[in-house]
Amino acid sequence: MRGSFIRWFLAPTVLLSLVLAGAYSRADDAEEFDSDDAARSVTIYRDEWGVPHVDGPTDVSVVFGFAYAQAEDYFWQIEDTYLQCVGRYAEVVGERGLPSDLINRSFEVPQRCQQDFAELDEDLKATCRAYAAGVNYYLAHHPETKPRLLVHFEPWYVLAYERFVLMNFIFSKAHLSRSDLVRLHTADWHPRQRERLIAVADAAERDLDVIGSNAFALSGSRTKSGKAMLLVNPHQPYFGSGQFYEGHVRSGEGLNFSGSTFFGGPLPSMGHNEYLGWAHTVNEPDIADVFLLTFDDPDHPLRYRYDEGYREATEWQDTIRVRSGDDVEERAFTFRKTHLGPVLSQPGENQFAVGRYAQIFEGSRLRQSSRMLKAKNLNEWRSAMSLLALQMFNTVYADRDGNIYYLYNGAVPRRDDSLDWSKPVDGGDPATQWRGLHSIDELPQVLNPPSGFVQNCNSSPFTTTDVGNPLLKDFPNYMVEEKYLDTLRAKVSRMLLRGLTDTTFEKWSDVAFDTTLYWPLVELPRYRREWEQLRETNADLAEQAQPYLEHLLDWDCRVTLTSTQATLCALWYMDMYGVRPPADALKPQYVDDFEARFESLVRAARALKTLYGDWRVPWGDVSRLQRHANEPDMLRVPFSDAQPSVPCAGAPGPLGVVFNTYYLPASLFRRKQYGVAGHSFVGVYEFGDKVTAGTALQFGESSNPGSPHFMDQAELFSRREFKQAWFDWDDVLAHTARSYHPGEEDASN
Repeated sequence: MRGSFIRWFLAPTVLLSLVLAGAYSRADDAEEFDSDDAARSVTIYRDEWGVPHVDGPTDVSVVFGFAYAQAEDYFWQIEDTYLQCVGRYAEVVGERGLPSDLINRSFEVPQRCQQDFAELDEDLKATCRAYAAGVNYYLAHHPETKPRLLVHFEPWYVLAYERFVLMNFIFSKAHLSRSDLVRLHTADWHPRQRERLIAVADAAERDLDVIGSNAFALSGSRTKSGKAMLLVNPHQPYFGSGQFYEGHVRSGEGLNFSGSTFFGGPLPSMGHNEYLGWAHTVNEPDIADVFLLTFDDPDHPLRYRYDEGYREATEWQDTIRVRSGDDVEERAFTFRKTHLGPVLSQPGENQFAVGRYAQIFEGSRLRQSSRMLKAKNLNEWRSAMSLLALQMFNTVYADRDGNIYYLYNGAVPRRDDSLDWSKPVDGGDPATQWRGLHSIDELPQVLNPPSGFVQNCNSSPFTTTDVGNPLLKDFPNYMVEEKYLDTLRAKVSRMLLRGLTDTTFEKWSDVAFDTTLYWPLVELPRYRREWEQLRETNADLAEQAQPYLEHLLDWDCRVTLTSTQATLCALWYMDMYGVRPPADALKPQYVDDFEARFESLVRAARALKTLYGDWRVPWGDVSRLQRHANEPDMLRVPFSDAQPSVPCAGAPGPLGVVFNTYYLPASLFRRKQYGVAGHSFVGVYEFGDKVTAGTALQFGESSNPGSPHFMDQAELFSRREFKQAWFDWDDVLAHTARSYHPGEEDASN
């Protein structure tokens, strides 16, 4: 934003954050949560993998216990996530936390959440109080744990969590970037300092590129048992706030659910209960728009054009504390909002871009989640989903009645379909106003298709299955932004799923870790033909490429720990297509030059020989998993070849693979590549009278390097295996390694 914009409003400002801090500080303490009573009533059962099975008489007692268990396993990550959610990240991490805090404060998340908490239904208030109390109870009984900033968790933090975690996913849905927001608020900064922060914002945006997922459901027509099966497989960063936590919650009020959530979540967000289960993958519904507004009244600079007149914007100043070394400085920022939403960028002298996002503060994800977790059949579960409080995410579902179901979930506003909503629209024109939300019945979906499977791997809902897909023509043009995207992961998944017949649970488990690479499977035969042509046009290059191409052709296109072809193929692919997803289109210099593609193959082989002394390098020798706790940024993790690690057969998703792992690349100073994102929590389920379940995390349940559960599940990943996930309570008790009440013992595990 131009400097004049800030100078205009240094006179009376709306110091909303300070007013609310005084009005609402500890307001929720008016009704104290009895932590001692909750601790006595709830029991945490840790199985042999350290997974907590939390049992209590009421839902809120279980939320309290689940919070306590999370804090035992990784308080640092809970605090790190919540620092972002309450808009105080820069206060701990310095300027690199500013892009997050600027988003948070632009939408007034702390203020709105404190206000809205007071208006919540009592049961939702109780859930928020229970989670905050569970974390606080852990801190009270573990003085050795030293928070960096948040020494006391407030119940309204939970409301901020459910809103801001989703805001991180949906911010770019309006086709604005974090760097746009940084530019708006740093116009008067020194150019070097400003560019440095813009680079940080751009890096944070790029990190979101690796967020994806796989989700499959298989009907009984394709299984040996005749029962439906489900794969839950989100792909998230292995470090930072995207990490998953596994747990099982069971109450005397009907809650009985096992699955995963991000650290900080009061309940699991995907997994299964006795009757049904579901998985989410990232999708691109048009749930946000950019509206351009003109502020052209010099006498009333807060007025903006709307219809044939003007409306008045609101302006306020907020202070963000920013750490610099051992000191913390206060920086004042000026924010502006309109009836459509907050100002997020300034594309012209008098023109400002406003971002509007569906369902940020409307509805309750906690309400929807609790109904989903307790649903007993498809109708009840779908009724919960119809609240549309979860603004996005493809959802794949299966149940013990044999149903399989796919929903392109999204809180999609109704709009004028004649406009191009992928670009900014005129916010001053009433014709651009939203007209409510599309109902769940109006979204793309597939129920029990004749082909017997559904899948989504971050691609179009119109390629969900082989027979029975929704039709593109039946939906508004603006609804599905990835309508033509069919990822290679989706293609390999459909290939594998259509080949499944008489499928056992063991075979289903194998599919979840399948390493077939779609790109070489399809492309290598073409390269064989093009090499024959290359012999005629450039015999010298053909001779150079021959041993490498022959090596790749002598391969089943599957990644194994001993495969040398996989290492060569991946490096060749990344040179031609790029590293970051979607990375599914050739770089321009390769599109019409097949000789250049063979030159790339030769370079890839020579690079391997330079780095390792041989171009035939086993995949598992260099592709590794290594855990480091308390690292918020996957690009800053201090990986070391001198520290323990395990081999990983996962490959980058753009190659078209189910077992998806993205790596920080090797270098002359670090000879191995280390996994930083991809396959994280993985769950496979078969639904019958009793649920059969297997799960795995990429590392382990505990962040304590001294715990046996710090890296124990990485061994499973390395072997592409699952641990049994105990759900039936007799099985839970039979496999309990220890049980305790919160605060009863030092629960280092």
